[in-house]
Amino acid sequence: MECPRGGKRLLGWARRITIVLKHLNYLTEKKEGEKIKVNYQHWVLEEDAHHILWVGLDVADSAVNMLSFAVLKELTEIVESLKGNTSYRGVVLISNKPSGFIAGADVREIAAVEDANAAVRHMQQAQTVFSEIEALPIPSVAAIQGFCLGGGMELALACHYRIATDDRQTMLGLPEVKLGIHPGFGGSVRAVRLLGPIRGLSFVLEGRSVDAITAKRMDLVDEVAPLRELRRAAIYYIQHKPKVRKPSLISKLLEISFIRPLLGSLIKKKLAAKVKIEQYPAPYAVVDNWINVGSLAEKAFATEAESVGRLLTTTTCRNLLYVFSLQEKLKGVGKEVNFKVQHIHVVGAGVMGGDIAAWCAVQGIKVTLQDPSTKALGSAVARTYDLAKKHLKQAHLVQATLDRLCPDPEGAGVAQADLILEAAVENLALKHDIFKKIEANARVDAVFATNTSSLSLMEIASVLSQPERLVGIHFFNPVSRMPLVEVVRGKYTDKMIAVYAAAFVKQIKKLPLLVEDAPRFLVNQIIGGYFTEAFKALMAGDSMSVIDAAGRRLGMPMGPLELCDQVGLDVCLAVSSHLMGKEAESAQTLLRSKVEKGELGRKTQKGFYAYAKGEMVRPKETIDPQKTIALERQLFLGLFNRALLCLDEAIVNNLEWVDAGSIFGFGFAPYQGGLLHYAKTMNQTELAKALAAYRNVNVQAIETSSAWQLLW
Repeated sequence: MECPRGGKRLLGWARRITIVLKHLNYLTEKKEGEKIKVNYQHWVLEEDAHHILWVGLDVADSAVNMLSFAVLKELTEIVESLKGNTSYRGVVLISNKPSGFIAGADVREIAAVEDANAAVRHMQQAQTVFSEIEALPIPSVAAIQGFCLGGGMELALACHYRIATDDRQTMLGLPEVKLGIHPGFGGSVRAVRLLGPIRGLSFVLEGRSVDAITAKRMDLVDEVAPLRELRRAAIYYIQHKPKVRKPSLISKLLEISFIRPLLGSLIKKKLAAKVKIEQYPAPYAVVDNWINVGSLAEKAFATEAESVGRLLTTTTCRNLLYVFSLQEKLKGVGKEVNFKVQHIHVVGAGVMGGDIAAWCAVQGIKVTLQDPSTKALGSAVARTYDLAKKHLKQAHLVQATLDRLCPDPEGAGVAQADLILEAAVENLALKHDIFKKIEANARVDAVFATNTSSLSLMEIASVLSQPERLVGIHFFNPVSRMPLVEVVRGKYTDKMIAVYAAAFVKQIKKLPLLVEDAPRFLVNQIIGGYFTEAFKALMAGDSMSVIDAAGRRLGMPMGPLELCDQVGLDVCLAVSSHLMGKEAESAQTLLRSKVEKGELGRKTQKGFYAYAKGEMVRPKETIDPQKTIALERQLFLGLFNRALLCLDEAIVNNLEWVDAGSIFGFGFAPYQGGLLHYAKTMNQTELAKALAAYRNVNVQAIETSSAWQLLW
């Protein structure tokens, strides 16, 4: 029977109202359902109105989520309960902590494993539960907010879908190679399966973390959403079950057994240009595992676990785990205070001041930058744009960074700033004038800081009526790339002011190292010994190639003369007396002659070396290995001697801070575990004799020194 025209209208409106009501009902569904009462210490289970199980990780007694043995044991029980359970439409793994998804496995537990077989068993247990998540008949989603690293990334890879929030704090990565191992919970296998051999191996080998936008672009995550939409996006994926990503045809072809060795050899050739297998075996093991079994066979998981077991017992792994512990200890400095800088005022828009201001703006802090030179201010703004574009990528974030940086030629920002940092040239009279004006106009609770690298804090603070407010915050160049910042305590510096400074350094994602006020502080004091010995050798007639080969052999990222060319010989001339002290005269003569001829290094295509299209042209000469070893020993003694002097002078009070300064301050080889950690692997008697000869004193003077006693 045909419906009357009026009835059709009513039916039409009824349908519309029904659709609207359904939509409103969906929007107003409670975000959190009924909590399932299960006695888990680290996991919280909730079922929502859509019959989706939310598995929230909230590791007890920890600020961050980590996959400890206990956490994985509970996850195993949860996954076991889901097998064959048809009451849920899907499962979402999410963090119940605001700090992030999962920071990785518990490194302390990994470091405690000394038996390779025990390590293999632990990896296999984690692999089993992750594989069971992957095999669940219901869809699984990893809802990622904040960091998703190491074991956390491996867990996310085991889920059918991955959704990440679009905020800057969300970072995804597999950084295990930086610890001397590689992913062991199935991550090195699943990353290659998902991304293909070329992109997947690259992701594992580089150990780098990527933001959510980059992760989406490289197919590491399925969706990027604002935090407010994270749960809704997870629900959508459970309800609609989009097609799960599968390896492409090209990826499958590259997995063919006779193709893998060809591609693998090319990858290892690129690796060799960056790291040596004897120094960093883990990335080579990743490639070899793939060459041998690929990523598609189930045997790949067993191969991965056995490989991690072998690597965990290597010296490199043990040293890198020690370096990781140093990094964590530095991050712990200043944690006892809740000091946040909302506004920093930087005085001086030169290379250092401008770059410090730029970095702070990128990290979300309001910056006023003072300098009488509009040209210097303009250059600083331009560098801020370049830095923001590189780190933040998105146009609106770049613009927000520029909005936070305010050129302030008159210094009006002093009156509002939480922290005022002076980064002017190394002239005591100028710094006195600056700090007199700062103290007259600053807030009573503002922290005063100086970036000086050569002047005494006590001398700088002498013009202040409250010298206890001044602390040193010493950055290294280039600011954006160097992870360490020295927090210098002067004779009058208030203890809490130093702690506030350390908290600020952490706020801008740097590592604070507390040092005492002394000439050159810690890092520059030690590295000065390296350059002193290099120039001694050069003046004695040793070839540049041998000197630089000795530096690289020691574990430095580049040889001393290569580094001079990289920095610029004009800069080296300016800081030579600061770094080398009385022994700098002959080096200055050589450097001055090159600077006068316009030979400034890489930037002028000629310095110690010649350059073609920015690439160094290495001299063709045969390098005597015995000579290189002898020079390596001399360069080491230059560093080692200065390090012990720093301990004797109490610039720092423990060996770990010297190791941290050497690694994060001037790039001493992490695989060696730091300068003093490396020294302790040497024969104690022979080293004492060598140092005694270096200082021209008797061995007893060395062995009775406070630093030597602390070392041994």
